[in-house]
Amino acid sequence: MLNTDLVTEAFLLLHDTFFDNSGRPKSFHLRDKRNTQDDPLDEYIVNILVNGLKDAVCQKSSGPLISPDLTIYRPNLCESVSQEILKVDTARIVAIEVKKLERSAKGEVGRPTGMDYNTTLHAVLCASMTRMIHL
Repeated sequence: MLNTDLVTEAFLLLHDTFFDNSGRPKSFHLRDKRNTQDDPLDEYIVNILVNGLKDAVCQKSSGPLISPDLTIYRPNLCESVSQEILKVDTARIVAIEVKKLERSAKGEVGRPTGMDYNTTLHAVLCASMTRMIHL
């Protein structure tokens, strides 16, 4: 059985969740933050992936300020495999760091030094797709 790239699967699932067929963003509701380190967006994304991925597990980090924010993996493909293989085989396991882009009232990026969610996932997807093309 050919296993697909987990980054691609996650990207497509999240893209379909957050954007309509024309590429326009869809509205969605996040619960209120309980404290500074609370991550309702991370929880929302994990729930999408947990419910949408058919043959992989999505696991959120065990607490705040732990990187990566979530890990997607296929347990049966990770068992008894060397660390060297796990480092490069994105059909087995990937880590995702979620970054939310917030804008000020003037429309400026609130934290211009950090990559936003779309850029982060897009960069990983492009790297993964490039690797797949060269295989």
